[in-house]
Amino acid sequence: MKNPLNARPEKKLEPDLTSTLDVVFLLLIFFVCTSSFKAPEKLLPTNLGGSGAIKVDAPQTQKERDLGRIVVRLVATESGVERVVNGSRVESLDEVERALVALSEIDPDVPAIVDPDREVPLESVLDVYDAARRAGLATIKFAASPEALAR
Repeated sequence: MKNPLNARPEKKLEPDLTSTLDVVFLLLIFFVCTSSFKAPEKLLPTNLGGSGAIKVDAPQTQKERDLGRIVVRLVATESGVERVVNGSRVESLDEVERALVALSEIDPDVPAIVDPDREVPLESVLDVYDAARRAGLATIKFAASPEALAR
């Protein structure tokens, strides 16, 4: 027999969600603070056109007429990628960078044009672009064929 004086009201067991919500908010703050907001590399153009796509009759500025343009041609060969800076064959990427540094010391505002063959991997093109940036060149352009520009 139950004694009504000793009877306790029945409590339903409910989980305490306060600590769970704290953990969720801490994780949310952690992921927001540690994520990077850079554009993905897959947005870079991959169809750079064929070689020899530089127009000779393009108008030049006074600085371009004084020093000229820096043209880095990239040609795909069976043994790899051949690099040519202003008509001179260069063996390695380090030599390309040294040549670009020497030219940028004369005038850092002269434009550098990267002219890759269609078969040259994008990685090699970006390596030359990075070398030109490290050399201190302010303007770096990519040569593109007229067909690629018409799309």
